[in-house]
Formats: sequence, structure tokens, C-alpha cells
Amino acid sequence: MSATTDASEASREPTTRGPIMRILFVDDEEMVLRMLRMAVTSMQGEWEASFANSGREALELLAKETFDMVVSDMRMPGMSGAQLLNEVFRLYPATFRIILTGFVEHEKVMEAVGTAHQFLAKPFQLDSLKELLRRASSLKQRLRSQRARLIVAQIGCVPSVPDVYFKILDALQAPHCPVERIGEIAATDPGLTSKLLQLVNSAFFGFSSQVSNANEAVMLLGTGTIRSLALTCRLFSAFKVEHSPDFSVEQVWTHSLRVARLAEHIARLERANNALVEQAFTAGLLHDLGKLILANALSTKYLALVRRSASERRPLSELESEALGTNHAEVGACLLQLWGLPAELIEAVLWHEQPANASLDGFCPTIAVHVANLFDHEAHGPVGNGAPKQLDSVCLDRLDLGQRLAVWREHCVDG
Repeated sequence: MSATTDASEASREPTTRGPIMRILFVDDEEMVLRMLRMAVTSMQGEWEASFANSGREALELLAKETFDMVVSDMRMPGMSGAQLLNEVFRLYPATFRIILTGFVEHEKVMEAVGTAHQFLAKPFQLDSLKELLRRASSLKQRLRSQRARLIVAQIGCVPSVPDVYFKILDALQAPHCPVERIGEIAATDPGLTSKLLQLVNSAFFGFSSQVSNANEAVMLLGTGTIRSLALTCRLFSAFKVEHSPDFSVEQVWTHSLRVARLAEHIARLERANNALVEQAFTAGLLHDLGKLILANALSTKYLALVRRSASERRPLSELESEALGTNHAEVGACLLQLWGLPAELIEAVLWHEQPANASLDGFCPTIAVHVANLFDHEAHGPVGNGAPKQLDSVCLDRLDLGQRLAVWREHCVDG
């Protein structure tokens, strides 16, 4: 790992008046660690840094102390950076995780690690790391809504990240993981297998032949889609929601799957890398998760809001905020933060209706899901038949993406 900094420029910036961020840097090269010690000196009062020269030493430190962030090099003997950060994800989900990769290995690493981490290309500027820190801190501040956290707590037993998801991540760490291995892992989870077979044989994917086992489903859908479904299927089955003509888990799932497919397609139209395409798909599946949490926690009260949204033709999120002091986007993002999922997914869920409120600097999963959600509501109507969603054209224009809307619509709706 290597870093480059401009100490004079860093020293001119105002120090953030917030809680000190505790960061653990991990690299097997002592020279790199010495350089990082020098680099973070300029940020005293804002950062507090510790250093480890192996994954094992890092885990020992994490067992004794609390860190806000772990920054690890990818290539280390014994335990790689990807393996280390998967363990951090498993044991300390609230810890923000960054893995440092070279350009050549970047795509391969993102494929192996999946949606669990942030990435920073090396050599990196200190300002780039600071920006990731600020982004993580801003997200934490936004999701400190006591009302959203209280509602998530009312679930009773908060669903955990499924074991099958971790098993798939572990398998993908192998240098040459056969697709059949992912199929074998998926087959150990009856709920996931059932959902995979339902999907692969449905009109959503349009395959001509009937698929009868998890191995075939993995071959057709790809490991990225399987990984996303492993993460989300358990959530949809975990919530018990009173069925009504206006709202049901199946309605939310069907809408979310359509949005996921559209968001994935929009990302491919933008020639996004495989990791961003997968994040767009996963965020599409998760964007209305908060509705299930609210319906589960509040039941009759929430269904009354759904009916009001339909009868008054008002956005459901607006009524949620008025009646509950929070909305389904905040509640869903709050649970994903508890799970320790990456900023891109949390932001896409939090801002899928209001992307202008996010700190965006270009095309990202938030934009893909925002537009995909609009397209699906235009074609099928909102869940609960409330007011149709509004496009944030100002945000798209600011990001120089306004002119792409016609292209996305042509390929996603008219095509």
C-alpha cells in the first residue's frame, strides 16, 4: 500500500469540530506504516490512528478496542485484506471498512469481496481518505433519528445478516471458486433455493427452459445476483405483515425486484463496473425495506397511512413523516446501518426519493434506483396506489445526467 499527501494543503484546512474518528491501518510493510504515521500527524484532533502489520494483529486490537474505521491493504501474507475485512464485517458491523487496491486488481477484488466494503485506489491522496471519513460521519449523523431507531427496535428480533451470505463471501475468496460451489452453498438454504427457482423460472428473467436446481439457477443468474438475493431474501421472509388489498409483502417484493432489474440495466447502460451494477441491483431490492419494518412494527396504524396515501393522492413518505416523525427510507437505511452495509447501499435506500439531499458527484446506485423507481411507478403505479413519484430533474442536471434520461427510458420502458 502507498499513500501520497500534501501536508501543507492539509494543514490549511479547518479542523472538523466533531468526535475524533479512531482508525486502524493494516499493512504488512513497516515502511508503509511509518509513512502513514507521518501522514496522519497533520490530522491530530480529528483522527486517532493505530497500526497493525497483519490481519491477525488487527483482529487482536479490535477485540480490545473500538475503532470507527479499518483501512487495510489487499495483498498481505496469511490473511488477505479482503479476508480481514469480511471478519470485521461479521464481528463488528458498525465499523466502516476500506480496502486499498491497485488498479489491475481492483475489479477482481470488488468481485471477491462483494458489497461489504469501500475501496480506495492506491496510491491515494489523504484528501480522498478524509472524504470517505466525512461521508461515513455524515451518514451516521443523519441516521441518528431516535424515532427511526425506536421503530427498528420494535421489530423485536432484528434480522441478522444471513449465514449463507457470509458463506458465499468466504467461498469467493478462493482464487478459482467454481460456480458449482456457490450453487452448493445456496442449496443449503431452503428459503433461498425456493426463491431462486421461483425467480429464474419467472417472466422477470425470461429464460426459455425450466430450471429445477440451485446450480442451474446460479449458472444463469450469475454469482453477483445470487449474492444480492442471499442478502435480501431472508429480510422479506422475516417480516410478518397483515395482508390487505392495499399492501402486502408480496407487493413490495415484486415492485422491489422490478426496480432492481431496472436499476441494474440503467447501470449497465452507463457502462458501470460490475461492482456498481451489483450495488444498483441490491439497492433496488432493498429500497422499500422500511415499509416492511413499519408495517411489521405498527401494523394497523401503518396500513391506515397506506390507505390515506391512496385516497388523498399524497406521497406515502410525506404522510409517514407527518404521523411518525420518520419515513420508510430512514427506517430502512437505519437497519442497513445496523447491518454494517456499505455507504453506497445505505445512501441509495435513504435518498431514493430525494437524491438531491445526498452528496453525489456522478452516476451511482442512488441515481439508478431513483430513476428505476420512477419508471416502475409510471408503469405499475406505487405500492398502495398513492401519489406517483416525482423525478428529481434538478439533481440529474447538476450531475450532467439529465440528457441520459431519454436513453434510459428508451431501453428500460419503451424497449
